[in-house]
Amino acid sequence: MVKSLNSFSKFVIFILTMADALISNDTRFLGVLALVALACFVRAKLKFTKWLGILIVLHLVILFCLNPDYGVTLYHYNISWIADFTLQEALYLLTIFLKDVIILTFLQIFLLTSQPAEISASLNTIGLPYRLSYKIGRLFGLRKQFKINYTKLHVAAAAQNQKFSKFAAVRFLLKAKHEETLASRHFGKKQKRTWYQMRPFSERDKRAMLLAVFSVIISIILIVVNGGRLWNPFR
Repeated sequence: MVKSLNSFSKFVIFILTMADALISNDTRFLGVLALVALACFVRAKLKFTKWLGILIVLHLVILFCLNPDYGVTLYHYNISWIADFTLQEALYLLTIFLKDVIILTFLQIFLLTSQPAEISASLNTIGLPYRLSYKIGRLFGLRKQFKINYTKLHVAAAAQNQKFSKFAAVRFLLKAKHEETLASRHFGKKQKRTWYQMRPFSERDKRAMLLAVFSVIISIILIVVNGGRLWNPFR
């Protein structure tokens, strides 16, 4: 289901859900949104990158070390939980954790289920200049290209009984001139182009984007209901 969505709709969903995570500090709403994000991630049969998990943990550790009492200041209560670690600080860190999970999960869904040319098309569709969009899209295809070219170079070196390291492969590939794959049509007006790999919008795309818009509306309604961005269960 997720992989069949148009690349532009996945990009829009990522932007809107990121807006949800940045706007709302309601832990309940963020928890539901994080579960939806993880469900979509599992449905797409993707694997969460380990370094992103390390990045999230590092982010939480840095926030706690910089100001261990920020949760108390934020919620205006001080309920000790474990030693000097307060329940308010735990809730604050949980909120930040959910924000990170939402943003990084939807970002991975967009990047890992879209072809480089589709990413370029999505960025160009929202107004990013064609040349910049094309270069950004190509960046996400470099890893795959490197693996293919490294395999070819490694086989060629083995056939000649020569040692060949990854460092040598990187040096060679950076110096070599590669032909660019025709991933788009080079005609159009000003910064706009038509794209070969831009999938047409389906009813599923429209429903998915409407749900993302609806989530933004809910986050705004919660701000009104809570009297601010923060949900404070300690009142």
